[in-house]
Amino acid sequence: MNENKVPGVLAAIANAVGGKVDWVAKLPDGSGAATMSVPLPKNHWLTKEGYNESPAPFLMGTDNPARQEWVDKIRIAAKYAVRATTMNGKIEDFDPDAWVQNMVVGMLGYWTPDGKSHL
Repeated sequence: MNENKVPGVLAAIANAVGGKVDWVAKLPDGSGAATMSVPLPKNHWLTKEGYNESPAPFLMGTDNPARQEWVDKIRIAAKYAVRATTMNGKIEDFDPDAWVQNMVVGMLGYWTPDGKSHL
């Protein structure tokens, strides 16, 4: 991104949080859009030291006949979450909290009364 094209207010916000404006666009209706990369806070859950014990809230061993069905469904939800968070692999610097949110949507559906997107 050419910093000369970043509006001053966006550059100021990026500087205030130690981030970088990645993309800016003026839209035909006069509004605008932008994306910004921001470093994770020092105390973010992703970088917390310690042993990573699986919480296994849906614990089921290999003796459970439903396990493979759950594995298959969780796998497609996780793939959705990765693709949605990374714009189909185009973004490498993604927000882990966005990934978690997209995993919830991939597992349970959208935050609507019926869980569907209604696009």
